Amino acid sequence: MKIAYIVLAHRNPEQLIRLISKLNTENTSFFIHIDQRSDAKIYQQIVTGLSHIQNVYFLKRHKCFWGHFSIVEATIEGFKEVFSKKISFDWVFLISGQDYPIKPNSYIEEFLHKNQGKSFIDYFPIPQPDEITPKWPNSGFDRIIYWHFRLFDEPFVFPGKRQLNVYHWKKYPGPPILKDRIISKLWFSLVSKFSIRRKFLKGFKPFAGSQFWGLSRECAEFVYNFIQENPKVVNYFKYVDIPDEMFFQTIILNSKFNHDVINKNLWHIDWDNPNPDYPATMEKKDFDTLMKSPKLFARKFDISRDSDILSMLDKHILNVEQECIK
Repeated sequence: MKIAYIVLAHRNPEQLIRLISKLNTENTSFFIHIDQRSDAKIYQQIVTGLSHIQNVYFLKRHKCFWGHFSIVEATIEGFKEVFSKKISFDWVFLISGQDYPIKPNSYIEEFLHKNQGKSFIDYFPIPQPDEITPKWPNSGFDRIIYWHFRLFDEPFVFPGKRQLNVYHWKKYPGPPILKDRIISKLWFSLVSKFSIRRKFLKGFKPFAGSQFWGLSRECAEFVYNFIQENPKVVNYFKYVDIPDEMFFQTIILNSKFNHDVINKNLWHIDWDNPNPDYPATMEKKDFDTLMKSPKLFARKFDISRDSDILSMLDKHILNVEQECIK
């Protein structure tokens, strides 16, 4: 099984190089997007660190913002490059630079061989079912009935309240600065006069789920062609909140490939943490849990916070690989 990995990264060059080196085999290729907002030194360090691997390709860079369509654009760059290189592949996987395998490459390839022709996408319909967590505001409808966009590098919602620069808060905890209060009040006084709501795409049902997935070649080719042939659909999602968690699910689940989709996340992710909006960062204490997990990958990891967990996984994966060879 040949795998094309689209990798989205923005930090920790050493960790990304380690990830690619761990996944690298004669059956893999890597299409790496480095956030254009990342420091130039980070980009150069990654390019230099991976220069010895022939099957690595660097994508056209976009400035990526959390919750913004720019992340989908970066992923689309991956699709473009995968098909333009005309390489041989059976699967396309979207991963991040903070993911890491918890199974050997041989295990991953065997797993995919047994599921040839299938695609693994975590999904659920909108409105969000009660059993799905974490919960989304208004069962997910708020993501699509309003226009979400960035103006002067700040997030806005129309019609609706500007969220007092909630993104700034997440990075710099504390009360909103005066500028945010003034802009938010002015914005709300303007848009509160409107009651316009967006209608979803005609002929489509909205679906959502995890940003990360694994697609069969046939499904990936369909998605790539669909994007080229349906600019109105692409344009609609430019104004959806966190579209990377809806764009691909909606396209695929409204197509003939919905019968080939296995609703299963191949990533071990821990949402049980003090900030449920973000997955917990894996540490040494999580090793036993990761060993028991049936998943192929886990996220997220931060080498600057705990590098030992990666070393522990490396040792375990190497031992399993050697046992498979025997």
